[in-house]
Amino acid sequence: MYATVKTIEDILNELAPVETAESYDNVGALVGRRDAQVTKILVALDCTWDVVQEAEKLEAELIVSHHPLLFHARKNLLEEDAEGRILCEMARKNLSLVSAHTNLDQTEYSGSAACAKLLGLQNIRKETNYLFLGELEAPMKASDLEKKISSAISFPVRCYGDGNAMISTLAIAGGADDGDWMEAKALGAQALLTGEVRHHNALAASMSSFVLFDGGHYGTEAPLVPFLAEYLQNRLNDVQYNVRVFPSQCAPFGCV
Repeated sequence: MYATVKTIEDILNELAPVETAESYDNVGALVGRRDAQVTKILVALDCTWDVVQEAEKLEAELIVSHHPLLFHARKNLLEEDAEGRILCEMARKNLSLVSAHTNLDQTEYSGSAACAKLLGLQNIRKETNYLFLGELEAPMKASDLEKKISSAISFPVRCYGDGNAMISTLAIAGGADDGDWMEAKALGAQALLTGEVRHHNALAASMSSFVLFDGGHYGTEAPLVPFLAEYLQNRLNDVQYNVRVFPSQCAPFGCV
């Protein structure tokens, strides 16, 4: 018995059911064949051209990505744009793709949960679909926490608010979720780490004595990759499938 693309899709569906994804989302098996045999998997945040090349070098048959391709409807499959080029290359190389996006964001393997673990937060809990909270080991100035987060996620962080504000409870909503700051405050947090902070929310939060940390969409979600890769490897080992899972080493935007 060997693992197939559907095997991996089913494992992901147990962790992050597709029915929990937002209606606008595009998750599950997106490229390739569900009955294709899988011996190597590459887990990545995005299915970029570099990630496809990485998968080819590894001789992987499947890419598992957080952000899906085909997020917006296409009317052609030409190599004149980045996504078209990637899809055509995947077809030529018999590479399959399975994506888990907003459904994964609601699980303990989300970017938010991964950031919380890297920061060593205590009593990590999911308060809403996408909002995770946890306590720092000791209260910390916002300016110091900014540095701690930058170091933990290996990505530059920007602080909006009073740098001298003391933070004991941090909320995290990775990606584009700065609109949850009022709910985070109501739940007892003094700050929210997210990936994209819009100007009006930065102003409103600051005037409400609340701190927003902007860690970048990539920076607040890339930490999920090694955790998800480890989860898949352990699940496949449990059922004794001879499959190796690799976390992508590709880093866009010059990030490391």
